[in-house]
Amino acid sequence: MANRSLSLKTGQSLLETLSTFIVIILLFGGIFKIWLWGNKQIVARQVSYNAGRIAAGTSNIDYELVKTAPAEELNDANTFVVP
Repeated sequence: MANRSLSLKTGQSLLETLSTFIVIILLFGGIFKIWLWGNKQIVARQVSYNAGRIAAGTSNIDYELVKTAPAEELNDANTFVVP
């Protein structure tokens, strides 16, 4: 009778261990699917952002090039001093 009781206890512990491993695998699978979904969302959001923004240098307005001042021609407020 003692042998049967030991067999039942090991059977129960085996079932609990297997069910725990199955739950852990399912949790990791869910985390992985959420991670893949997040990566797809980032890519889709970046593509739509890039398609919707105005790229630099595509304007029809003509700009004049402005000569930048050397450091010695700046005053204390970092504004250009006209000689």
